[in-house]
Amino acid sequence: MIRELQEQDAAAMARLHATSFDPAWPEADMRAHIENDLVIGNGAPLNAIVILRLAADQGEVLTIVTDPEFRGQGLARAIFENAQRRAKSEGVDILFLEVAEDNENALTLYRALGFERIGRRPAYYRRKKGRVAALTFRKKLDD
Repeated sequence: MIRELQEQDAAAMARLHATSFDPAWPEADMRAHIENDLVIGNGAPLNAIVILRLAADQGEVLTIVTDPEFRGQGLARAIFENAQRRAKSEGVDILFLEVAEDNENALTLYRALGFERIGRRPAYYRRKKGRVAALTFRKKLDD
Protein backbone atom coordinates (compact mmCIF):
# COMPACT_ATOMS: atom_id res chain seq x y z
CA MET A 1 0.00 0.00 0.00
CA ILE A 2 1.78 3.12 -1.27
CA ARG A 3 0.77 6.26 0.61
CA GLU A 4 1.86 9.72 1.65
CA LEU A 5 3.33 9.45 5.14
CA GLN A 6 2.01 11.25 8.19
CA GLU A 7 3.44 12.40 11.53
CA GLN A 8 2.62 9.08 13.18
CA ASP A 9 5.00 7.38 10.70
CA ALA A 10 8.09 9.34 11.85
CA ALA A 11 9.39 6.76 14.34
CA ALA A 12 9.01 3.92 11.83
CA MET A 13 10.77 6.06 9.20
CA ALA A 14 13.72 6.63 11.53
CA ARG A 15 13.97 2.91 12.33
CA LEU A 16 13.84 2.05 8.63
CA HIS A 17 16.47 4.67 7.74
CA ALA A 18 18.78 3.18 10.39
CA THR A 19 18.77 -0.15 8.55
CA SER A 20 20.72 1.41 5.68
CA PHE A 21 22.47 4.59 6.83
CA ASP A 22 25.03 5.43 9.50
CA PRO A 23 24.40 7.92 10.90
CA ALA A 24 20.66 7.51 10.49
CA TRP A 25 18.24 10.41 10.57
CA PRO A 26 16.43 10.73 13.91
CA GLU A 27 12.68 10.77 14.39
CA ALA A 28 12.65 14.57 14.78
CA ASP A 29 14.23 14.95 11.33
CA MET A 30 11.65 12.60 9.85
CA ARG A 31 8.86 14.72 11.36
CA ALA A 32 10.38 17.80 9.73
CA HIS A 33 10.51 16.02 6.37
CA ILE A 34 6.85 14.99 6.70
CA GLU A 35 5.92 18.63 7.38
CA ASN A 36 8.04 20.14 4.61
CA ASP A 37 8.69 17.59 1.88
CA LEU A 38 6.97 14.97 -0.25
CA VAL A 39 7.28 11.74 1.75
CA ILE A 40 5.94 8.51 0.26
CA GLY A 41 6.06 5.09 1.85
CA ASN A 42 4.86 1.56 1.45
CA GLY A 43 3.47 -0.99 3.84
CA ALA A 44 2.14 -1.33 7.32
CA PRO A 45 4.53 -1.90 8.94
CA LEU A 46 6.56 0.49 6.84
CA ASN A 47 9.01 -1.25 4.49
CA ALA A 48 10.10 1.48 2.05
CA ILE A 49 10.26 5.29 1.94
CA VAL A 50 11.27 8.06 -0.43
CA ILE A 51 11.70 11.71 0.50
CA LEU A 52 11.68 14.43 -2.16
CA ARG A 53 12.28 18.12 -1.53
CA LEU A 54 10.35 20.23 -4.04
CA ALA A 55 11.14 23.85 -4.92
CA ALA A 56 9.44 25.53 -7.88
CA ASP A 57 10.14 23.40 -10.96
CA GLN A 58 12.91 21.30 -9.37
CA GLY A 59 13.07 18.48 -6.88
CA GLU A 60 15.79 16.69 -4.98
CA VAL A 61 15.70 13.06 -3.91
CA LEU A 62 16.85 13.23 -0.30
CA THR A 63 16.66 9.51 0.40
CA ILE A 64 15.18 6.20 -0.69
CA VAL A 65 15.26 3.31 1.77
CA THR A 66 13.92 -0.23 1.53
CA ASP A 67 13.92 -2.63 4.46
CA PRO A 68 16.68 -5.18 3.76
CA GLU A 69 14.15 -8.03 4.07
CA PHE A 70 12.08 -6.54 1.22
CA ARG A 71 14.82 -5.59 -1.24
CA GLY A 72 14.67 -6.92 -4.76
CA GLN A 73 10.86 -6.79 -4.92
CA GLY A 74 10.54 -3.49 -6.80
CA LEU A 75 9.35 -1.45 -3.80
CA ALA A 76 11.88 1.37 -4.23
CA ARG A 77 10.95 1.70 -7.90
CA ALA A 78 7.22 1.67 -7.11
CA ILE A 79 7.37 4.34 -4.41
CA PHE A 80 9.77 6.46 -6.45
CA GLU A 81 7.50 6.36 -9.50
CA ASN A 82 4.54 7.34 -7.32
CA ALA A 83 6.52 10.25 -5.82
CA GLN A 84 7.72 11.28 -9.28
CA ARG A 85 4.12 11.48 -10.56
CA ARG A 86 3.13 13.59 -7.56
CA ALA A 87 6.11 15.89 -8.04
CA LYS A 88 5.29 16.28 -11.73
CA SER A 89 1.69 17.17 -10.85
CA GLU A 90 3.08 19.96 -8.63
CA GLY A 91 5.06 21.44 -11.53
CA VAL A 92 8.44 19.76 -11.07
CA ASP A 93 10.30 19.29 -14.37
CA ILE A 94 13.64 17.95 -13.17
CA LEU A 95 14.92 15.88 -10.24
CA PHE A 96 18.41 15.83 -8.78
CA LEU A 97 20.15 13.51 -6.34
CA GLU A 98 23.52 12.58 -4.98
CA VAL A 99 24.71 9.16 -3.93
CA ALA A 100 27.91 7.66 -2.56
CA GLU A 101 29.88 6.16 -5.41
CA ASP A 102 30.27 2.90 -3.48
CA ASN A 103 26.48 2.40 -3.12
CA GLU A 104 26.08 -0.03 -6.02
CA ASN A 105 22.46 -0.94 -5.22
CA ALA A 106 21.38 2.70 -5.31
CA LEU A 107 23.39 3.41 -8.46
CA THR A 108 21.72 0.49 -10.22
CA LEU A 109 18.28 1.73 -9.17
CA TYR A 110 18.88 5.35 -10.17
CA ARG A 111 20.19 4.39 -13.59
CA ALA A 112 17.20 2.08 -14.12
CA LEU A 113 14.91 4.97 -13.20
CA GLY A 114 16.44 7.12 -15.93
CA PHE A 115 18.82 9.34 -13.97
CA GLU A 116 21.95 10.53 -15.75
CA ARG A 117 25.22 11.30 -13.99
CA ILE A 118 26.19 14.96 -14.11
CA GLY A 119 29.04 15.29 -11.62
CA ARG A 120 31.28 13.97 -8.88
CA ARG A 121 32.16 15.44 -5.47
CA PRO A 122 35.45 13.91 -4.26
CA ALA A 123 35.71 12.77 -0.63
CA TYR A 124 32.18 14.00 0.08
CA TYR A 125 30.90 11.31 2.47
CA ARG A 126 32.71 10.48 5.69
CA ARG A 127 33.00 6.76 6.43
CA LYS A 128 34.59 4.91 9.32
CA LYS A 129 37.37 3.80 6.95
CA GLY A 130 37.85 7.14 5.22
CA ARG A 131 35.96 9.24 2.70
CA VAL A 132 34.10 8.37 -0.48
CA ALA A 133 32.99 10.54 -3.37
CA ALA A 134 29.41 11.54 -4.10
CA LEU A 135 28.04 11.21 -7.62
CA THR A 136 25.38 13.69 -8.71
CA PHE A 137 22.54 12.78 -11.05
CA ARG A 138 19.55 14.42 -12.71
CA LYS A 139 16.39 13.26 -14.40
CA LYS A 140 14.20 15.36 -16.65
CA LEU A 141 10.56 14.47 -16.13
CA ASP A 142 8.62 13.73 -19.28
CA ASP A 143 5.34 15.41 -20.11
